[in-house]
Amino acid sequence: MRLAFGLSTLSLVALSLGSLGCAGGSSSGGTGGNAATGTGGNSGGTGGSGTGTGGNVSGAGGSVGTGGSASGTGGNVATGGTTGTGGNVSTGGVSGTGGSGTGGNIGATGGSGGSTSTGGSTGTGGGAGGTTGTGGSVVTGQCPANAIFCATFENGQLPSGATFYPAYQQSTMSTYVSVDATVGANGSAHSLKVTPGSNFSQMLGVPTTVSSFWATMYIRSDIDTSTVSGHDTFVAGIDDSANGGTLTDAGDPNNGEAIRIGEHECQLEINRKSDDKEVLSDAVNGTSNYTCAGGVTFSKDVWYCLEIFYDGPNSAVQVYVNGTQATGLAVTGWGPYNYDMFKFGFENYGGTARNIWYDDVAITKSKVGCF
Repeated sequence: MRLAFGLSTLSLVALSLGSLGCAGGSSSGGTGGNAATGTGGNSGGTGGSGTGTGGNVSGAGGSVGTGGSASGTGGNVATGGTTGTGGNVSTGGVSGTGGSGTGGNIGATGGSGGSTSTGGSTGTGGGAGGTTGTGGSVVTGQCPANAIFCATFENGQLPSGATFYPAYQQSTMSTYVSVDATVGANGSAHSLKVTPGSNFSQMLGVPTTVSSFWATMYIRSDIDTSTVSGHDTFVAGIDDSANGGTLTDAGDPNNGEAIRIGEHECQLEINRKSDDKEVLSDAVNGTSNYTCAGGVTFSKDVWYCLEIFYDGPNSAVQVYVNGTQATGLAVTGWGPYNYDMFKFGFENYGGTARNIWYDDVAITKSKVGCF
């Protein structure tokens, strides 16, 4: 609207000046008219043809050269109108429109900044991380479904399905086994602490109900196994029927057959009670290297996931530490056995007494991994 008004006003001014030009002489007016026409025409080229027509009217003007010069000066004002063409800076306002485009681009850039919000989609990626959490087969710290036995010790009590052995020390069992509220696997608040006494055996026994099973747990020691040259046992699969016994006395360390996982010669080992047959974890093709070097070891104050597959009918045992099979401890031809109990705790046959912790202990019919 302002531009339209300016053009109308300029047209009226041009007409008025043209009228004055009509009153003047012809030669000077022609010159002045041409100057105005040239400039005005250029302005007309930029500003529009109406101004050019106004120049023609000036061309038709009279001889008042001075007035014409004034008109010329006025025309220069019109050239200032060319500054009005600079008003095409208004057209630059069209650039402003472009600026709107540019501003829009800035908005688009802002949109890209929104893409940084899409970086907020990284948060969505975090959600995907949550999905990874869901990806586990069992929930951390929760008993697997259909477990034959499971204890997380989070209730602060010894599990009701386990019995302390040997039976003649049950009245003083609190001296040897207790729930520790200061440490637990996976950041949990509780675990089972076994504190060996003068007697060689302090174990909890659990009926297996099947002769082929998986025993899974976390285990921790307050000394390095690499420093223990003597023989100790952490866990054992028991077949009391092999000695003609019953489940009632299967937990007695002197009854039945026991396939034991423990330590000897500064590493993990597997041992059979009846004939004291032993294989160290450094064994190659069943042959052990008794040099107190190599094999699988436990560092002090570190939780380890220990899994044992007792396959009684097929006379085999497999041991896994932190999900990796200890191939040296894989034995065959040990059986067949009718396992009826699993024991965990500590038995010392000349090794080193120390505190042992257990957490998230489970007996299952299939492999579930530590939880």
